[in-house]
Amino acid sequence: MIDIQWFAPNRLAAQIVPRLRQLGLTVATDDETPARLAIAMSGTVAERAWRYATTHRCPYVLYVWDLPPWRIGSGKPDPVWWAFGRFVRLPRLGRRYRERRGYYSRLRFIAARARAVWSSSALATASVAAHFDVPCTRVPYCYDSDRFVPLDGARRAAPHLLSVSRLGPYKNQEALLRAAARLQPALPVRLIGRGSEETRLRRRAAELGVRCSVESGLSDAEIVAAYRQASVVVCPSRFEGFGLSPIEAIACGTPVVASDIPPHREFVGGAAQLFSLDDEPGLVAALRAALAGPAPDPAAVKPLTIDAAAARFYAGLVQLL
Repeated sequence: MIDIQWFAPNRLAAQIVPRLRQLGLTVATDDETPARLAIAMSGTVAERAWRYATTHRCPYVLYVWDLPPWRIGSGKPDPVWWAFGRFVRLPRLGRRYRERRGYYSRLRFIAARARAVWSSSALATASVAAHFDVPCTRVPYCYDSDRFVPLDGARRAAPHLLSVSRLGPYKNQEALLRAAARLQPALPVRLIGRGSEETRLRRRAAELGVRCSVESGLSDAEIVAAYRQASVVVCPSRFEGFGLSPIEAIACGTPVVASDIPPHREFVGGAAQLFSLDDEPGLVAALRAALAGPAPDPAAVKPLTIDAAAARFYAGLVQLL
């Protein structure tokens, strides 16, 4: 029997597994090998981990990255049962979750039965404890520190502003476009990502007279190069559970401007220029300061390297075995 069965939704969520093996744990990823403990590294794989744990009669850890407030609101979960190998849910009347009610109700059911619930940040930890009514422990994850590193003598491209994230309303890229329109001299904006806001953002950039490119489908190497070449990386999100983009940018030695929200304060507050949400003059001032200031020290995100996260996870997991 192995130590850990690891369920991950993507490569990023499994990148500490090799380090855990080096530390002495036996870990399999998303198969049916019997294990002493399972871990679901996202709500999206929680149901797979639950089925595995019930089949193999082992405890499990649930890792929650965030609970978006526009989906949870102040509602309560629908009653959920596990019967005959499937989830059964009774839709609640009155106060209830705003969006994806079935998903979040099942996730709360799984959280309530976990050996431990971990989360990515102080904000996510408090949110899980409040909305799911379960104990939750802050165990920050990592960025890909093997890949996102400064390059000695790296040449910056022509001056421009960069944003790397999903193009969605809460990512708030329009704030970047409005601020860019006020900068003198004008700087183009490069958006890397895809999402529902792409068409509107292209149209808004044209209305504001901002040169803006939107790209998606880039390779990992191309994204690293984009961070290194940017003049400033801008992260204007209204909400994040963890917030990888500013961490990756600082790891590459590129100046960062980020919204003053809890995860940004927690992880990059000492290395980035922060601005208050909906304070457009403040964002413009932060951009000017970042453009004129020194590059950040990548050591600021050393606590979020793969090795550092592996050490945190190892310490927590061995206590549960």
